[in-house]
Formats: sequence, structure tokens, C-alpha cells
Amino acid sequence: MMTAADRLFSYFPLMMTVAALIALGVFAQWPSIWSGLLLVLVIYVLPPLVQRVMFRWAPLKQGVACIDGRSFCPWLAAHHIQAFYDALPYLEALLRVIPGFYSMWLRMWGSRVGYGVTWPVRMDVIDRHLMEIGNRVTFDREVELVAHVRQKAEGAGSRVLVRIVRVGSHSFLGARVRVGPGATIPHNANIPAMTVVGVNETYGEIARHPDKDEALFAMS
Repeated sequence: MMTAADRLFSYFPLMMTVAALIALGVFAQWPSIWSGLLLVLVIYVLPPLVQRVMFRWAPLKQGVACIDGRSFCPWLAAHHIQAFYDALPYLEALLRVIPGFYSMWLRMWGSRVGYGVTWPVRMDVIDRHLMEIGNRVTFDREVELVAHVRQKAEGAGSRVLVRIVRVGSHSFLGARVRVGPGATIPHNANIPAMTVVGVNETYGEIARHPDKDEALFAMS
């Protein structure tokens, strides 16, 4: 059984779709700076604001958590809040076209992003609130940064490992590089195309797992 809060957040993508369509209808009916601003606020500001308020009420803790429906899971709620952009990736792609806008947007979610970061139009940042990106980092096309990994738990439900992704300053990540939860890219690193930096791994070093539960995610 899902908690009432989990059930409410599971409808967030639908509520966002309705709100965006209403704002778009207002802009189409009464085009102006104010109706255009309303559309931008609904699409790009409302979800990060809702997530920040939710985390005030139920702070997100890094590590291993169970998703079994018996207790509220802040990570799962954040996952629902961000699902709107996973379904419509061009909304984020538009921000990457304008220098500085995508970095600013990730900061709105709660990530720490330095200056001069180069973002390609095509890439995936999952868990937009769990990134630490240094200064003048360059990402090539179709890089994937993801701060969680899920696993089937014994019995009902599943488990999720949530850890911040860290990318050091002046690093270069080649095309289709994949960086997992808890991974660290050192400063000035040059990551070849299609490299996978796994769970809790520091590029160029042997992966370290703080406890046996997290080690299981790396082996799965």
C-alpha cells in the first residue's frame, strides 16, 4: 500500500501537464509578457519550488532506503516531481542552448554547479538536486549523470541507493560517459567516450563501498 503522500506525488506529472496546458491556453488567449512569464514559471519554477518545500518537510537522506509503501520516501517523491522533464526532454534541451541557464536551473533544484560549465544539447541529468559540478567542466553529447540505483528487495518493494555525483573542475567527459551514484570525477580528469564510472567509484581508482548494503548495489 502507498502512503497518502506517495499517492499524491505520484499524480504530480499529471498535475504539471494540466497546469502547463492551462498556462499555455492563457498565453494563447491573452498573449503578453505577463502571460508568457506565467507559462515559464509554471514549467520551470514550480517543480523545483515544490521539491524544495517537500524536502523541508521530509529531508532527503543519502544512503540505502526501502521503497515498500509503509513509510514516505522523499527520493521517490522527488522522482515523481522530476518525471515531467524525463517525459519531455526538449524542455531541458532548450535551457542548454542559452549559456548559463541550465547551470542556474540545476542550482534551483539544489545542486552545486560552478561557472563556465559547457552542456551539450543532448544529455541526461537524473536526480537534478544531487549534482556537484566544478568550474569549467565540459560534457560531450549523451553523457548520463544519475545519483540513484534501484534494486529488488527481499519480499515486496525495492531498495534505492542515493548518493551525490561529484565532477571536479576542468574535467572533460566524452560522449556517452555514464556516471553513477556516489561516483567522483577528479579535477582535470579526461574521461574517454563510453566510459562507465560506477557506484561509489572514483575515476582512476578502485571502487570503495562504505558498507555491505551499498556494495550489493555495485554487484547487482
